[in-house]
Amino acid sequence: MKMNEYFLTCPRGLEEVTSADIAQYLESSPMVDKGGVSFKGNEQDMYTINLYSRTGMHLLKKIHFFNSSGYENLYKSIFKMSWSKIVGKDKTFSIRSKIKSDIFSHSNFTTLKIKDAIVDSIKKDLGSRPSIDRYNPDIKIFAIINNNSIKIYMDSSGRPLFMRGYRTKIHKAALNESMAAGLVLLSNWDRKSAFYDIMCGSGTIPIEACLIANNIPPRILRDDYAFHKWDDFDESLWNILKEKSIKGINMNKNLVIYGSDLVKKNLELCIESLSKLKLDDKIIFKWMDFNNFEPLEKNGVIIVNPPYGERIGEQFNLEEVYKLLGDKFKKNCSGHDVYVFTGNASLAKKIGLRTKRRIILKNGTIDCRLLYYPMREGSFK
Repeated sequence: MKMNEYFLTCPRGLEEVTSADIAQYLESSPMVDKGGVSFKGNEQDMYTINLYSRTGMHLLKKIHFFNSSGYENLYKSIFKMSWSKIVGKDKTFSIRSKIKSDIFSHSNFTTLKIKDAIVDSIKKDLGSRPSIDRYNPDIKIFAIINNNSIKIYMDSSGRPLFMRGYRTKIHKAALNESMAAGLVLLSNWDRKSAFYDIMCGSGTIPIEACLIANNIPPRILRDDYAFHKWDDFDESLWNILKEKSIKGINMNKNLVIYGSDLVKKNLELCIESLSKLKLDDKIIFKWMDFNNFEPLEKNGVIIVNPPYGERIGEQFNLEEVYKLLGDKFKKNCSGHDVYVFTGNASLAKKIGLRTKRRIILKNGTIDCRLLYYPMREGSFK
């Protein structure tokens, strides 16, 4: 198969985790970059990473690379590409750009210039113009411009890869699934000991932990990807890879995964998601205040994403919530590795415990930290 260059985007801070996650499926070693991971691969690799990546957001296939000195040169270079073979006249397309350049300082104008070059090129070859569809295009074009360097990609994923298909409704403060999976992978959980989220919201963290531990493909419920609309889509190969991924599921009957929350409606969302995945008996969800939490085993991993005032939490005394969390960890969670994911540094101090590690992450536009507290007997006397 023909080898191509790919770039898998991911939440900022998860680049190393993403590289390690997809390396097991590739013959070539992924290269970590800002905001994602690049690698060389063939069509099968592209399908495989779309299927298996737990922390990726969009898998982009590079179709052109050049340097440009200005808008006129940019237009000519884009115009020369074989867009009539890539898009044609019967398919819709959209274009997005990510620009960091003094040469191309007007983002909207630059994107419009690229769009005009594509449309004019197709009209010259085929005699008619393709249609633009911003919401559900057949072909998604992505341009990354850094100074005078221009990289043109096709988005093979379509909808972001964090969209797994198990959520029935979106909780207003829910983590996206790629970030949740990243937190689980960052915890170095052994996938055998007990796992807890004692402020689980709609259950994204424990559900992603369950998928990871049982080797369930993250998008087992999803079968819509942008590459399905490409002219060279190999449906037979795709079906073989999907069947292989399902055969690779390895259910751990002895695993304890536990989620609890004070809001009953949140737990209803958890149960609905589990039902869609047909994993009803794989996670224990309970309606409970975290103050009443007691670990079920002597050892395990606890990951908590408490409110930090950005989207929810204003109705609570958050300083008190964080203090009580620290007290709970210190008094009842000896033998456990505790992780707190928060976007509020001043609130994190109220936990009152000494961190062993602080991992910088970006949750959307919010600067966050994953704080690691190894709770050992006598550690915080």
